[in-house]
Amino acid sequence: MAGITSKYRKILKGETVKGILFVLPFAGVWGVFQAWPVIYGFYISLFRWQPLLGSEFVGVGNYAHLLRDDRFWNALKNTFWFAGLTLPMILALGLLFALALFGLTGHKGIGIVESTLFWPYLLNVAIVSIIWRWLLDPDFGLVLAYLRGLGLRPPVFLNDPTWALPAIAGATAWWLAGYRMVVFRAAMEDIPETVYELAKLDGVPPWTFVFRILLPLLKPALLFAFVLTAISSFRVLGQVLIMTAGGPGRASDVLALYLYEAGWQFFEMGYAAAIGFVLFLLIFLVTLVGLRFFGLGSELGEK
Repeated sequence: MAGITSKYRKILKGETVKGILFVLPFAGVWGVFQAWPVIYGFYISLFRWQPLLGSEFVGVGNYAHLLRDDRFWNALKNTFWFAGLTLPMILALGLLFALALFGLTGHKGIGIVESTLFWPYLLNVAIVSIIWRWLLDPDFGLVLAYLRGLGLRPPVFLNDPTWALPAIAGATAWWLAGYRMVVFRAAMEDIPETVYELAKLDGVPPWTFVFRILLPLLKPALLFAFVLTAISSFRVLGQVLIMTAGGPGRASDVLALYLYEAGWQFFEMGYAAAIGFVLFLLIFLVTLVGLRFFGLGSELGEK
């Protein structure tokens, strides 16, 4: 008994308890505001949820309904299509901006250029959506007017089933690329200066340096930007709601919009919770794919 007591005393005096005490406040907030809503949302998804009239337990009935719901499959397809457009656009633009600015380090006016590229991120989703809905308006939009002035015959983007979702994706990339640029540039500045000097002394070509040296060193930043962008892409709502309301037809309908309408227009809370849980699982799986793809083995200490 005395041996066990002394063992626990050593643990209490060790770093383990200190670490737990540091983590507890965050863990408490995370549990209340992140984990519990997900768990409770799944619980609601098992009911025909009508708290005022009496809820009815349906088990996996809401999920079975999803499998037979044509709108769900259309929204799922559009969500993946939107994410497939925005993820590479946002990450590529952010990386290109960061590389360009890093190459211009020390030049006059670089701060103004960086501020201009970052500025759209300071706008909220409503302002961004209204700006781009106005720019792409078929009657007086500046984008269509300019393209027509060049002698082109552009599609009416937001009214065209083929172009509606890509147009929203383009507006989203314009909005979010600036923040990713800041993330990538900060990561580049954290790389030891000797790496750049040795590459310059060895005469490493620019593209070889970027793809063989720089990008592998940017894996943590790339993973962070990927996860952040994947989450925002899969749960896109504001841009779609304001710019097209899911139209024309259901060409730009996405899962978050379907969830919103099921819950707040048709008051099918249990069904909306089922859509939300499916969306949560999709984001979780895509995050795991990102971890696998970017492979942080070396950064995590694997040999």
